[in-house]
Amino acid sequence: MKTQPGITSVRPYLRLRLRQRVAYCTTFASAIFAPRFAVSLLLALMVALCSPTVLAQAKVVTSIKPLQMIASAITDGISEPEVLIPSDQSYHHFTLRPSMLRTLRQADLFVWVGPELETYLSDAVVQASAYGRQLQVLSLPELQVHHAGLDGEDSREVLIPDEGLHVGHKHKQSDTIDPHVWLNTDNARLIAQAMVAALTELDPANASAYTANLAQFNQRLVALEQGIDAQSLLPADSQYAVYHNAFQYFERQFGLQHELVFVASEELQPGVRHMMTVRRAVENTPLNCLMEDVTTQAATVETLLGDKQLRRIRVDTVGQNLSAGPMAYIHLMDNLADAFRQCGAR
Repeated sequence: MKTQPGITSVRPYLRLRLRQRVAYCTTFASAIFAPRFAVSLLLALMVALCSPTVLAQAKVVTSIKPLQMIASAITDGISEPEVLIPSDQSYHHFTLRPSMLRTLRQADLFVWVGPELETYLSDAVVQASAYGRQLQVLSLPELQVHHAGLDGEDSREVLIPDEGLHVGHKHKQSDTIDPHVWLNTDNARLIAQAMVAALTELDPANASAYTANLAQFNQRLVALEQGIDAQSLLPADSQYAVYHNAFQYFERQFGLQHELVFVASEELQPGVRHMMTVRRAVENTPLNCLMEDVTTQAATVETLLGDKQLRRIRVDTVGQNLSAGPMAYIHLMDNLADAFRQCGAR
């Protein structure tokens, strides 16, 4: 079976697990002293138990919670995926603890966005590749990728490296990738499909269940998209600002356009000159609201605005306030749509 792009090969890993299982079963059988018929019965039982078709369900671990939400929809009724990084902590800057490294190495399937988002994971993922299988979202073919700092599409050459950690990733010269790819439902479909392809090889006994869960997830996505398209998220004359460009995947998919971006990156502390520029822009532009990610430091926004009055709407793009489950991703995106409706409300 040909391995899909973005997914590491599973065969060496499965061979290792099966050799371990066979060695265990052989050792256990040789230690049994019983009548011949009992030995035959036990051997038959152990052959069944040691068969690849009854291996434990694949253990899925994701780097961040939005990916865990998508995985939960795919593994519903089979297993519960784990998440490596708590949703209340920055996925840009995070220190892995030894217990997290163990979790990463114990994963049968590890799903992460890629080094553009979880930079600190790069070395650990390379080391863990000897233990299990990995799926890099940013290397999936046909994934829609936008770039930070761009207000629209441009014609600059797209560079796709063919080796290293960034293999298959879509880059543009002088740009950085916006890694919030899960905020586009078409991307969520691709991620879910890639998960099913990997899990079907790892856990063939549950292949039909994974496929059925994928079909149900896609139906829910269609209903979500129709619900968003069926009503205007913002009145035609509405203008809004974003603290940083964290929503462009959702905006572009559903025809929205912000008027102002306060900072190029939420990781950067704005200086005095930039602060004054933002305040002048807010004063000269009629704005319905400011959309800010829940991960944004509220104190930084307050300092930036000073005494300028502007309605602020905090948006949870990572699911901090949601529990993982088969409907979690749908709720995440529905809440995001509601946040834009709040911004447009008079």
